[in-house]
Amino acid sequence: MANAIIIHTDEIALKGGNRAFFERLLVENIKSRLVNFGDFDLKRRKGSVVIRFQPELDQSKAGKIVTALKTVFGIAHLSLTHECSSNLTAIKEMAVKLTADLTGTFRLTCKRGEKRFPHSSMEVARQVGGAVLAANRNLKVDLHQPDQTVFVEINVDGTFISLAREPGPGGLPIGSTGKVVALLSGGIDSPVAAYQMMRRGARAIFVHFHSYPYVGQESIEKVKRLAKIIDQYQLQSKLYLVPFADIQREITAKTDGALRVVLYRRFMLRIAEVLAKREGALGIVTGDSLGQVASQTLENLYTVGSVLNLPLYRPLVGTDKREIVKAAQKISSYETSIEPHDDCCTLFVPDHPELRATPEQASAAETKLDVTGLITEALQHLEVMKINAES
Repeated sequence: MANAIIIHTDEIALKGGNRAFFERLLVENIKSRLVNFGDFDLKRRKGSVVIRFQPELDQSKAGKIVTALKTVFGIAHLSLTHECSSNLTAIKEMAVKLTADLTGTFRLTCKRGEKRFPHSSMEVARQVGGAVLAANRNLKVDLHQPDQTVFVEINVDGTFISLAREPGPGGLPIGSTGKVVALLSGGIDSPVAAYQMMRRGARAIFVHFHSYPYVGQESIEKVKRLAKIIDQYQLQSKLYLVPFADIQREITAKTDGALRVVLYRRFMLRIAEVLAKREGALGIVTGDSLGQVASQTLENLYTVGSVLNLPLYRPLVGTDKREIVKAAQKISSYETSIEPHDDCCTLFVPDHPELRATPEQASAAETKLDVTGLITEALQHLEVMKINAES
């Protein structure tokens, strides 16, 4: 049974004088994931974090901890590991014990962070690998494509031996780059766009526009579940549910049908900007992908975004649908996203939408609407939900 976990970073280590700031946030985020797993001792060091557990971790608990840590942005990879004394005899004994049941091929790699250790990394690898080979006749050495790699890490605070490295999500710790408001529909793209910004350290506040009662309550419940799926990467999320049916009805009744979708989206961004300013967020995030649908031509994207003063971030703009689907499957949002529930994006859609709307066209159409009044009414009737993936 493992008694420690070693977490390694990559991008954070390149932050120079700001590295400590990112490392502190990473440690806070790690602790928030481990709060329900009992006592542990966590130590931050340059480029890595060591977590020691008492008592040792059984297989079930270790698996749950690894799963939880794989949602923490900033982690490049992590290893369940076994700590032993920092002398060559103890290292050999532990390595032999851990590899006793292995078969096939292996290699042993050593990283020596403690330069006062009297043996070089190559010498440790050679001697410990030789001891493993002598003790287990079912193993052979393969330095290029082994079935198993044994990792030995000798550092100032101890020596650790592990048999596997689990990939982390990479990126930057949540909260390190500020807050954004992410528009969350019931589709495939918007959860992935929110995830991409979160992976770069931004905390996302979710906003969903619904057309209840013109569409069923099921579409709202679906978005709540999507928000909960994405919340596992940041914890304690906030979801704004904004009624949009009255705005859509006014646009449908009083403006050119070809411009409807562009006008819908301009209203959404205006409302999202109000909420962003309330939250102290520094931008709006959408799941737009260039050319994917009629509202996502360059002209329409420009016309929709022209209503904002805050920056508009489109992390998927150059990504095709196949790539987006693959990303959605990776973060476990895809199966929920493809559930067949209508939402406001499918309501009152014209047969022939405008492909190249201009800001001037859109502004002229909006003179027929009480823009300020409609936005105020929607904001007065929105709901705010706390989302917690752990509950």
